This record gives sequence, structure tokens and C-alpha cells, in this order.
Amino acid sequence: MRKKRISASFGVLLLAFAWRAEAQVGPARPVELAHGTLSVAGDVSASVGARDEIAYFNYTDYEHNALRMIRVALSAVWHPSDQFAVLTQVRTENLERPVPYALYVRIRPWKNHAFDVQAGRIPPVFGSFARRSYGSSDNPLIGYPLAYQYLTSLRPDAIPASADDLLLMRARGWRATYPVGSSNAAPGVPLISSYRWDTGVEGHVAVRALDVAVAVTAGTLSNPRLRDDNDGRQVSARVGLTPVTGLIVGASASRGAFLTRALVDRYAALLGDTTYAQKALGVDGEYSRDYWIVRGEWIQSRWNLPALGIPLIRSPLRASSGYVEGRYKFTPRLYAAARADALTFSRISGHRLFDKAPTPWDAPVRRVELGGGVYLQRNLTLRAVVQRNWRDAGRVHNKTFVSGQILYWF
Repeated sequence: MRKKRISASFGVLLLAFAWRAEAQVGPARPVELAHGTLSVAGDVSASVGARDEIAYFNYTDYEHNALRMIRVALSAVWHPSDQFAVLTQVRTENLERPVPYALYVRIRPWKNHAFDVQAGRIPPVFGSFARRSYGSSDNPLIGYPLAYQYLTSLRPDAIPASADDLLLMRARGWRATYPVGSSNAAPGVPLISSYRWDTGVEGHVAVRALDVAVAVTAGTLSNPRLRDDNDGRQVSARVGLTPVTGLIVGASASRGAFLTRALVDRYAALLGDTTYAQKALGVDGEYSRDYWIVRGEWIQSRWNLPALGIPLIRSPLRASSGYVEGRYKFTPRLYAAARADALTFSRISGHRLFDKAPTPWDAPVRRVELGGGVYLQRNLTLRAVVQRNWRDAGRVHNKTFVSGQILYWF
């Protein structure tokens, strides 16, 4: 019954937005209140497409289908002075309970210097896509890059006792189970979560063509936290450079404790006094000129897991992902876009199922997404995409999805 109500809501929203689209359907820019000290903005998107309840290629860490979702977001900025602001965003997906996506204060000590400190549930420092997805109008397609959405089989609250336990979960990131830690089946984590922000403190400075940001947060890239769950901290940083107009390049790094304190304490005799961390490196770039914009990222993440049983997991588990996307505007209203994406994993050796041959610890994935959009008005967009996925394990090895979306923002 609940799924029927959600499906009906998709149709209602699509009709509501599409009806008389050429007319103004709402404010076209943020609404200013309290003599301009309070600014309120929002966006509403409704995506329709085929179900993904067998392959789970587009499953998110909130257990939703990224190509079949209603999302409503409301943002607010209160700036009582030029040097202090409070920013927040509340979201609901598929009409479920609203959750705080962002809630932080921003302090700019000097008016004439581009330096600020942010504290609370803060924007991510690492990479570029997670910051762009804060306003979904900047995603030219409907799907997300694999690094930011696709669920690996790793979990912070449950771990494999051996390499065989991990290999049994290949392509099972949507519902992974392990013998050590939590006994409940639960989703794994992506390399970087773009659906949740972390909690902590961030410093940011821009000097001419150079942009530097450093953050200390409670969670990790793949498991952002509202509250700390392991008494550890993540340190992340990004350095960006704009050498010429239209070109932006960046490099990122992070390190943070990954496994939960409950798991480490419960198995302290086996795990020892070691920090089991997630470490990541990344590079990103963007170039825009005339009617073109091209973006890309490469990210490698490494997780340290304890070597408990034979066959041992001897080395850190690595996952690497890269994508290139482009958008071309034929007219001010009409554009086409494409993204090519890949996610690969380091190899480990098991005994039971894989004849001791080195095997990727999770199933590598490739994805191509093609589509386009039309601006019905400046802040009302209609999109359609075709997405093709491939991998070598799981219930479904390849799958094509067609999805449409209407997005309104102010």
C-alpha cells in the first residue's frame, strides 16, 4: 500500500509541475525575509523509472532508488551580520521523515579576507561532486557517480572473519551480512556518501587562484555521522587551483577511523589496539567554455580490516573509481549530457569458492548514462536519461534503466 501511495505521488507531482509550465509556478529566486537577514530557498524533484529491487545498481545508503525518488529540500540562511551566518537544509525523500542534511554556523572574521570557519553538519571538503549535489540543479543527469552512490559490501558495524566471508558478499552491498559484529543484514557503504554530510569543523581560505579547505569530522567519507560512533576523528583536505578562466583542478585526501566503537570493544581481544581507518585520495577537474562544460574525478579509497581467520585479508582493501561527464547546451533551454563511470576493487585470495585465485573483493561496476533536459523556465527543468550498468557478479550482471525527472528550485 505504501509503495502505491508513493507511485501515485510521483504522478501527482509530475502533473502539478508540468501543467502550464510556461507560467510562473513559484518564486524564481530565494525568498528574503526579516529585512534581508533571512534567505529561504528550496527544491522539489520527482523522478520516475523502472524498479531496481533485484540488481540494486542505484540503491543509496538511505535505501532508496536514486532514479525513482521524490525529494523535497528546504534551505535557509540567517546572516545577522556580514561576519556571521547560520545555514541549514532539511530534506525528505519519498515523503518519509524529514532529516537535517546541513546545519552549521559560518564565521568570517575579516571582511576583506576570503577566510571562514564552519562548524556543525558541514559541507564536505573531499572531491567535487558531493558539494555540487547540495543543489541538485547542478547535476546534468539524474543518476549519481558510482563513487558517491554505489554500495560496496563493507560495513562499519560488521566485518568478515576471513577472505571467504568477504568474497561471498560480492555485489551484495544492498544487504550484506558478516559473522563478526552486528548480526543484522544491512546495506554497505559507498566510497563517499553524497546523501549525508558529516559533523565537525572546517576552515576555508581562498587566495587569488588558490582555494584550500581542511576539516575535522566525526565520521568518514563513506560513513558520515551526526554523532561520533568510535571516538575517532577524520581529517580531510582539498586544494583547488584556477590557473585560467574556466579551468578548475583539485586534489583531496582524508583519513578517519571506520569501524564502530561497539565492534572494536566487543572484539578487543582479537582486534588489538589498532585504528581501522578509511583513507582516500582524489583528484578532480572541470573545464567550461562557450556551451560546453566537462568534469571528471578519480578517487581511491582504502579500508584497513583486521586479519582474523584463514584465508587472511592481508592487505588494505582498495576501491578506485573514476568518471568523466559533459554537458552541451544547444540553446539556452535545451541541453544534452553524458557520463562514463567505472568502479574497481583490489584482489584477495579465498579458499572455498574461488580456487585460491586472486579475485576482486567486490564486483567491479561500469556505468554509462546518457540524457538531456529542457528548461521549461529558468528554474523548472524536465530531464530524461538512459543508464546502462555492467558487473560480473550478483543476481543481475547488467541492466538498463530509463528515467525521467522534473525539478523545480528557487
